[in-house]
Amino acid sequence: MATNTIDAPLELVVPKPIVRTASPAFSQQRIPELDGIRALAIWMVLLNHLFFGYPNPAGALAHIPNVILGVISHGWLGVDLFFILSGFLITGILLDSKTRPAYFRNFYSRRALRILPLYFTVIALMWLCYAGASRFFLISLAFLANFSHYLNAGVPHGAAVFWSLSVEEHFYLLWPLLVLYLSRRNLTILSVLIVVGTPLLRGVCAARGMDLDAEIYLYSWFRFDGLALGALLAIWVRTPYSTARNSFKLAALLLAGALIITLVGFPFGLMQRGTLGAALRYTQSQLPFAAFILSALTLRATMWTALLRSSFARLSGDLSYCIYLIHLAIGDAYEYLTQALNLNVAGVVGAFGTVLVRAAVILLVTFAVALLSRKYLEAPFLRLKRVFS
Repeated sequence: MATNTIDAPLELVVPKPIVRTASPAFSQQRIPELDGIRALAIWMVLLNHLFFGYPNPAGALAHIPNVILGVISHGWLGVDLFFILSGFLITGILLDSKTRPAYFRNFYSRRALRILPLYFTVIALMWLCYAGASRFFLISLAFLANFSHYLNAGVPHGAAVFWSLSVEEHFYLLWPLLVLYLSRRNLTILSVLIVVGTPLLRGVCAARGMDLDAEIYLYSWFRFDGLALGALLAIWVRTPYSTARNSFKLAALLLAGALIITLVGFPFGLMQRGTLGAALRYTQSQLPFAAFILSALTLRATMWTALLRSSFARLSGDLSYCIYLIHLAIGDAYEYLTQALNLNVAGVVGAFGTVLVRAAVILLVTFAVALLSRKYLEAPFLRLKRVFS
């Protein structure tokens, strides 16, 4: 199974009148529910890796109901949820700032301050810990981690999460330029073409024998549809048509699209590894995720989105970037130390207990490091973003 990641958290700025009014006038505000959506995405990935990211003793998961294991095993879809959220947030920021001076300087400077300090620090530390992986870390410095297969660079387990940052950075190399010079109508048309065309491209290339995990799952042009779908949401909420009623109708249409894909594609192998699955499996999940984001925005500040506004969701969302970058490597360190010290954890706590102990250690250490990183590494650079507002 391909390792999955979640990308760098973004500034949560969206226009205030998303669904309450049809007015085209906008004001800036923070939407707490978006922190909760980002938290949901990181926990999907975390749970998947905690249970399936490392070798488990025989029978360790035998007593967990299959339905629960099935849900956890699909945590890899958390990266698609974040791609949509990222496309929504970044495109919204670009749309709201396209008439302001220093458009490109401000965007790229603020993004660099958010992403690069932690990213380069993690690369440096992992470079010291994973022997024989210099080629991979060199290409990761240039955000080419998702082309490791093509560049014949072995991927250390803990650093495999870098791929989705590469996808995002490739998308945002040209996207600010397109947002600036295209009208909203043409930007909408382009985004729709990407959403529709990317699955077709995946299907054609899968049929021609491209590797489903090392190429189609990772290469940037096969994953742009989620980001473009988020861009369409950003455009939608900035139109006078985005009333609550219309937004719920759009969410229903997105869910209906996913249902149609499932019903029509299931008999032909949609849920299996193959051409159809490679083409539409991501789309099948992206459409409900987009509906969920739109519904959460429509119901923001109500009882229906209370969990997304909880303190735990806010904390998980705030720390998600660092958590995502380091959690697999923390687990690798745990596995290395238990073997080096010859610790028989299974003999003390049993097979399932081994999974739980490992998960507890990974979570405690990961959150602790993420809190320290937020305070002493990331926050000083984030404060510099005000220079480029």
